[in-house]
Amino acid sequence: MAEVNKTFEFHYEVEDKKYSVKGIVASFDCNEEASLENLNLDRYKDSIYNVSLVCEPVLNLEIFKLQYPVVYIIGYNEKEGQLGYIIDKKFIPDQGENDLVDLISASILEVLLINGDSGHFVDQ
Repeated sequence: MAEVNKTFEFHYEVEDKKYSVKGIVASFDCNEEASLENLNLDRYKDSIYNVSLVCEPVLNLEIFKLQYPVVYIIGYNEKEGQLGYIIDKKFIPDQGENDLVDLISASILEVLLINGDSGHFVDQ
């Protein structure tokens, strides 16, 4: 499968404060050394993506901290897509109830559904 490397940005407003969210979505390397103890990589090898996110001004959400790798999996646990973290070789889905994280997840899926393996996508 071709390498995916897409970038996106969108704007989010809450309580009259504007935020700019930018992200990179790239293919996850499911090589022989990669292993996630609780995830069948053979099943998800074409549906898992590395995600890097930044937000300006900075928000204190786990998803923007660089402590753990963030990944997005299409079809995980019967959902369209699931954001989560890799912690100690385990995939931990983000269970937080946050409108911004939900919007990020929807934006990632939208960007992945656009034809092509690369590109930069901006909300209008």
